[in-house]
Amino acid sequence: MRRCRRSGWARVGAGLLAAIACTSAPPVRDAPATAAPVATPPQPIAGPPLPAFDPQPVTRLGEVNGIAVVGLAAPQFASLSRDQRLVAWYAAQAAAAGDPITAEQGYRHNLAVIRLLRGILARPQAVPGGLLPRIRAFARVVYLNHGLHDMETGRKQMPPFSASELRLAALSASVVGADLGFGGVGVEYATRALEGALFDPRVDARRTVHGSDVTASAVNLYDGVTQRDLTSFTERAPLSSRLVKQGGVVSERPYRLPAAADALDRALPYSAPPQRAVFETLSAFFRTGDPSQFEAAQRAWADAFGPVDALAGFFDTSADPRGRKALFGGVVGMADRERTSALERVRLRNRGEALFLLAASGASRPLRTYALTAETKAALFGAALDVEGSIRGDAAIAALAEPGLVRDLQRCAPALRFAHLAIRELSRAPPQTSAVLADALADAEAHVRSGGAVELLPDPRCRELWPQFTATEWLAAVPADSDVIEDDHLRAIQLQLWWFADKGALEERQAGGRKYVTVRDGAKFRAAAQDLLALLQQIKTSDDGARLRDLLDRHATRPDPRWREQATRLQGLPQRVAILPPRLEVILDAAGKPIDVQAIPIQDLDDQILRDWSQY
Repeated sequence: MRRCRRSGWARVGAGLLAAIACTSAPPVRDAPATAAPVATPPQPIAGPPLPAFDPQPVTRLGEVNGIAVVGLAAPQFASLSRDQRLVAWYAAQAAAAGDPITAEQGYRHNLAVIRLLRGILARPQAVPGGLLPRIRAFARVVYLNHGLHDMETGRKQMPPFSASELRLAALSASVVGADLGFGGVGVEYATRALEGALFDPRVDARRTVHGSDVTASAVNLYDGVTQRDLTSFTERAPLSSRLVKQGGVVSERPYRLPAAADALDRALPYSAPPQRAVFETLSAFFRTGDPSQFEAAQRAWADAFGPVDALAGFFDTSADPRGRKALFGGVVGMADRERTSALERVRLRNRGEALFLLAASGASRPLRTYALTAETKAALFGAALDVEGSIRGDAAIAALAEPGLVRDLQRCAPALRFAHLAIRELSRAPPQTSAVLADALADAEAHVRSGGAVELLPDPRCRELWPQFTATEWLAAVPADSDVIEDDHLRAIQLQLWWFADKGALEERQAGGRKYVTVRDGAKFRAAAQDLLALLQQIKTSDDGARLRDLLDRHATRPDPRWREQATRLQGLPQRVAILPPRLEVILDAAGKPIDVQAIPIQDLDDQILRDWSQY
């Protein structure tokens, strides 16, 4: 495997993490001379030095509806060869070609809304001053969620302006030549046709409704099709197709992306042999929609390790109420030497590599799971995960963990986050099951293995704190303002919260007038994890969908009020973090031929939205 050169960022990373830990800890004040003696707070227990990895520098771009938005830099990109920089750019172009498909998959009106907002914002001088900031704010929400529905909660987001205000903005922009995407349809008629989708909270209120007929969900993977229609219908490309019923007949329509195939073909002259095998088969898939070509591309990707790695396709099944069809997504990364070296010491089912994030598209922009696992390979974006931890994770520990554990947890948090991500993905089996079951299985196995994770957690204190750190992460993920959980990852977390509490592995403890969730017995925690793993493996082996649905319906679809009380302490923190990769910008010669590429951090979110939407 070719590696990028080691840089001085490792030393910076260690200092950054130390600074975060210190500034996140509660301030210590001198007691007045007359005060009674106070107990000395527990000090971190010394252990082997924790790994210090290269960071990926970040710029805070703002907050959008409770989502902290940050832009990554990639100084390591300059260390790549010119050919590999061009490979990264072409691969990013291929992945970006699928962005409109992701939006269209999420909801049938998403593309029309995006094109309308794009047209208005391209002519800001024509929009009344007081209205423009509200339209921009809504465009940011739509951009980060690839449409009108929140990518995590599945709820439709309502605009901060009225239908008449939107119509005024559209008419004003059209007068000065804006393309609103309406074709030959009049602005008045076209905007009125979108009023229900945009302004009525009852119309298509939830993107995905589990446990109901597919017609109850707003997701645009089925057209005129009911659950009953599908009982005897055989799908040739279940992941990468849409089902349509016309004239009483159901047909399957595979997605095709010729523009993505063209970009990958242009990357071939600059590609190394392992990359070529991935790009050639992936290009064939995008041209034909043949699922066997996508399977071949994933197999080739599992054997391709190099300075630049990329894969795009249909992976995320969380939006489909049947758990079969996947949203489009794509990622491009470059080798993260230090983290990959750590992964190579771990011998589990999958081989692992760590990547610095260079580009992401579709359901992978912004990243949600910080990993892509296919066949027998897992690509982990550990540096991006560190960014999320520094923005939200350490503050969540300070708010939710017992005061005596906060400093140790914050010291160990970067290593614990990466270890959990690595072990769960390196032990993950092929996803021949529902996404929520696959997530819960991978998590349970990670918990079982955590006690022996010496390769990634050399500090015994950090290994000891795994259960407590995990419980704090679970609590931090409890939805603060939703009574129904539709996201598969969040449902897997809720299921684990119920299970470990029911087994007595999680306890509530009073300290300083507050309740805290604590793990007193690590052995009991791992025993509960082993029992959960056995149950989930049995459900998977027997293909007992009814038992899984019952388990999820009773214990994973609604937040437990006990955990809601804990989660209220996170008020003031962003609900989640949206991490955006740098923009790969091509350099052309006098004849217009690409000759090099540079990675430019995003500095202006509104400008980047219009850049990305220009291809819709």
